[in-house]
Parts: sequence; structure tokens; C-alpha cells
Amino acid sequence: MKRVGWIVFCTLVGLLTLGCQKEEARELSFSDVPNVLFIITDDLRPDLGAYGDKVAVTPNIDRLAQDSLLFNRAYCQKAVCWSSRNSFFSGLIPRSLGKKINAQNTFRLEHPDIVALPQLFKNQGWYTRSFGKILHNGQDDPMSWSESFFEPEPLNYAAPGNVDKHPIINRAVSENRVNPLYEAAEVDDEAYEDGLMGQVARRAIREASQCSKPFFFMVGFHKPHIPFNAPKKYWDLYDRENIPLTEFPEPPINVLQKYSFHPYRYVCSFAEIPEEGSFPDDLAREIKHAYYACINYVDALVGQLIEEKENTIIVFTSDHGYQPGDHGLWSKHTNFELATRVPLLVSVTNSLFKVKSTFALVELVDLFPTLAELCGIPQPDHLEGKSFLQVLRNPSAGGRENAYSEYSRNGARGRSIRTEHFRYVEWRLSDQTLAGQELYDHWNDLGENVNVAGLSNYSEILSRLSDVLASR
Repeated sequence: MKRVGWIVFCTLVGLLTLGCQKEEARELSFSDVPNVLFIITDDLRPDLGAYGDKVAVTPNIDRLAQDSLLFNRAYCQKAVCWSSRNSFFSGLIPRSLGKKINAQNTFRLEHPDIVALPQLFKNQGWYTRSFGKILHNGQDDPMSWSESFFEPEPLNYAAPGNVDKHPIINRAVSENRVNPLYEAAEVDDEAYEDGLMGQVARRAIREASQCSKPFFFMVGFHKPHIPFNAPKKYWDLYDRENIPLTEFPEPPINVLQKYSFHPYRYVCSFAEIPEEGSFPDDLAREIKHAYYACINYVDALVGQLIEEKENTIIVFTSDHGYQPGDHGLWSKHTNFELATRVPLLVSVTNSLFKVKSTFALVELVDLFPTLAELCGIPQPDHLEGKSFLQVLRNPSAGGRENAYSEYSRNGARGRSIRTEHFRYVEWRLSDQTLAGQELYDHWNDLGENVNVAGLSNYSEILSRLSDVLASR
């Protein structure tokens, strides 16, 4: 939009109330100002048809991909829900969020005055709303919304005998031993909270599409997060025997077990799941079946949201990836590729991408400056992301030189960068003593099965990437 037009728009929307103004006020309608629909899932790695997965049944997300730029190398900044979500929401990388950030506290505890992503759009005249899990369970940021956020009461189980059960999320506690890890109930989509929330969000999108004021909506699905519960009709789309087990069930060679790994006790705390040791193949395949069913459930709900997409920028992504048995792990909480890599689709109004995908390196924290620049909004000074608008304009353009992630464990801070051909991880103690290094060669080892940090023929690469990481 031309600068004069933008100034006029901002002046006019300042006359509007916070609520959505109906179409009668046509003199205040600016068709060149896009809506924004930001869809965030939980624990979804790129197991989608659009990304080449041969098992996933995801027709709606695949259809969205046809109208989007698909990012093959998009990464979260920390593979845990609250840090990742607070990061891209605030525009700060995890270490800048503050030491008190956790499942209860948001970035506001130490950064009360910064302008968050939806808050920026609200301040510039967009009608902003939130549906479902955007930050962490129960976390909210009231100053970012034109109306109070909507999150239904937890509806985790729907099968007879399970309806009143409530899992303790992301905590390995004995109370979970009565809760199934997954279920396939003969119910409608709205029997679970994602379906109910999606129904409310869909209605709000339809209403907002008839308004003169552009909207910025964030819609967050809990699935495919544990418990892996989805209506049975989505389970029935898969033949379990055709669901492959992981190609690399063992920890990487030369991996730093003390820091890189954890015993996935959360998954093991659920009913009828072995509390120790690896899972039998039949159980592992059944859990992956449940994971795929949840992906298909989310796909159906996404399909309902994107029916009204005229003049709307759509972002579809996940807070982090997941490792369903890969390297012997059943969770995220690592610096590995499968935990940090996320799906990312960006559909831009009236753009027909001749190239449908890109290998440019981007980070989730880059979404804030990108959306601001895309909509012609000045960016706040605190942002630590980098706009990838140039990639949207030219998918062959370079993105970042590297993508940053971090995860700490057992008194060591793990920091990682992913370059075009390598992943480098460095572990340092609180006094900055180097506790260990990992280097994975993606030229020859896409699964990150061998840590080559100790091999002499990689010494120069190791030294160079250590210097690059120090600059992040």
C-alpha cells in the first residue's frame, strides 16, 4: 500500500470502535488491507502430504500449500511449547524472554511494555482475536486482543468411561496412570476441545469477513499433542500395518547422552505404557497411528477455517516438531532436527507462487517482522527476528545463513545452529566451560545418526561453526 493510503487508513480506523463494524460502513472499507489468519498447531512435525509424507492424509493442508509458499527449512527456537510460543508471539528469542518464563509465566513478567505481534496489529487498526492454545495452556495476553480470548474448557477424552479424565500435561506424575495415551471415540469433531474451538473460530472468521475492518486472528489447535485422541473416523483412514516405524530407533553414535537425551517419562506415565525400556513394535506402530489420526483431525479443522480466505494472509505452522520413536525418543525437548524443524506455509493475498517451495532457512521468530513488513506496519525496535519478505517475493532468494535453536539439560545450556548442510550443537556449563559438542553432516546423514564432532576431517568445520554460534 502507498504511504499516503496507509496514513489515511490509520486515521480512519482510529475512528472505529474496537468491535467489528458491519459492511454498512462501506466508506471505511479498504480492500487492499489484508486480513491475517495465523494457525498454530502443537507437536506437529512436517508429516504432511505437501511435505512428501506418503502416509499422512492431509488434503486440506495440502490444498492450502498449493496457494502458499512452503518452507522446507523452518525452525523453532526452542522445542517446548511455552518458550516457542512466547518467542514468536513477542518477537524475542527464548534466552531474551527472561529466566522466569515457564508454563505459568509469559514474557510479560519481565517485558511488561513490549508490543506483541497481535498487539501491533490491534494498535494499527486490525480487529484482533485469539482462539485456543496460542501461548501456553491458560496463558493469555489481554492487551493484544480486541475481545477476550476464547479457549473452551478442556475436553481431552470423549470415549465412554474416559469423559471425566484429565491428563496432567507435560508432567510425569502417577495421576496419569489412569489416563489413556490415545483413544478412537465414535464422536463428532466437536466432542473434543479442538473441534469446539474450531467451530467458534470458523463462525468468527465468517462474521469478520463481512466487516469493514481487517482482522488478525490467531487460532491454536492442541493436536497432535498428547493425549493422541481423535474421532474414530480419522483413525479409519489409515491401515496400521502400512504405518512405518522409525528408520533410526537408536541414539546417534557418539551422542552426548547426559545432555542431548531424556527418558521421555511423560509418555511412559500414561496407562498401559511401559514405564521403562523401548516400546514393542506393535505398540510403537499403534502410537504412530494415533499421531497420524490427530494430524488428520487437525487437517479437517483447518479445511473449515480456510474456506473464507479472500484478501487474507494465512500462516500455518507448529510450535515445534516431535520425535515419535526417532532416536529412541517419544517427545520433543531436544536440539535434534526432528524436534526443531516445523512445517510452515505462508499464503499471501493475490500471490500466485510460480515456485511452490523454498529451502531458505527461516526461524519462527521471523514471522513477526515478516507479517509487519508485509502489511506495511513499522516494526518495533525490540524484534530479534529477521523478515523473510524477500523470500516470499523470490523463493530462490537466500534466507538466513543459519537457524538458531536452544535447549538446556542437566546444568548445561545447549545452543544449536542449522546451516544448509550441517547442524552444530554446543553445550556449556554455567561458568561457560565447554561440556560437549555435536556436529551432524546433512550431506551424508539426514537423520542425524552420527555425531562427527570428534572426527579430525571435520575439525575446520567444527571450529568455524563454533565461531558462528558465538555470534548468535
